[in-house]
Amino acid sequence: MWTRYKRLLLIGILMIMLLSGCDFPQQKEQKSELTVLTVEFNSGAPIPNLYITVTDVETGNVVEDVVGSEEGEAVFSKLVDGQEYTIAATTLENSTKKDGYTTIENFTYDATKPYYRLQTHFSRDEQELDVPVVKQNPELPHGCEITSLTAVLNYYGINVTKLEMADTYLPKQKIYTSGGRRFGPNPDNAFAGNPREKAHGMYVFAAPIVKAAEAVIADQQADLRVTNMSGASQDKILHLIQDGVPVVTWVTLDLSTPKMSPAKGWIYEGKTHDAYLNLHAVVLTGHLGDKVVVMDPLKGFVTYNVDQFFNSYRELGSKAVAVHK
Repeated sequence: MWTRYKRLLLIGILMIMLLSGCDFPQQKEQKSELTVLTVEFNSGAPIPNLYITVTDVETGNVVEDVVGSEEGEAVFSKLVDGQEYTIAATTLENSTKKDGYTTIENFTYDATKPYYRLQTHFSRDEQELDVPVVKQNPELPHGCEITSLTAVLNYYGINVTKLEMADTYLPKQKIYTSGGRRFGPNPDNAFAGNPREKAHGMYVFAAPIVKAAEAVIADQQADLRVTNMSGASQDKILHLIQDGVPVVTWVTLDLSTPKMSPAKGWIYEGKTHDAYLNLHAVVLTGHLGDKVVVMDPLKGFVTYNVDQFFNSYRELGSKAVAVHK
């Protein structure tokens, strides 16, 4: 009788819980989170309060942005396992002014690894070359190569602007359409279009940048020489930096995989040239451990992983220009 009473009592309690909206205890859903640790790459000390963004490499969209803690930690919860992302860290001030250092790395998110250590660098020191920041925008939306060269010339004390270099010294040739096909120059001979024109400007390779540098050096009677370093090895270029020689280097935007388009391309010398959509040029200014420091004419000073940087350099055909004393 007592057992039956307890059974009825238990059933009554369960019915009350159901009617009152009570739920049985459930196992909490396990969230997949990534904690990014921002540290100074010389000492390994944590860098607090950095502004960190994670961008989907495939779409180019920012997935999350977080301000790090006093302990240099930032937690991200919207990442997809196996997806490739670009992570960028900078100071809060630079996130609005965009004229200081940014550390950028690509990584594939592994949900089984809850921590990611991001080595950063935000202070200039004697191991880096004091190349000035020269931004290509707004006047030269396609002028990364000539703007990077201008920064190098300014570093050596040549008083010249990016617009003087683009208008007077850069070899250029128009792209035109005939019979439904696009024709233009060999990028090894001239800039395709005009770097001032967003709709019609494209890019140029190393040899015309060498010619532009040689022309302005001759006009100003500067004691400098220019070398086309295209094809040079990673070690050879890093030795130049150690010797105090900045190097204009062709890579892709944010070191992403090269993207090409036949529709945006053109014909030269009877050959079809598929256009690069994410070609970029920067000035290599420093090498610190497993990082390189560059002056990016779109962003200012940026640090990259040295292997990722030179992988992008090689994927774009190993193009580089050095200006020496």
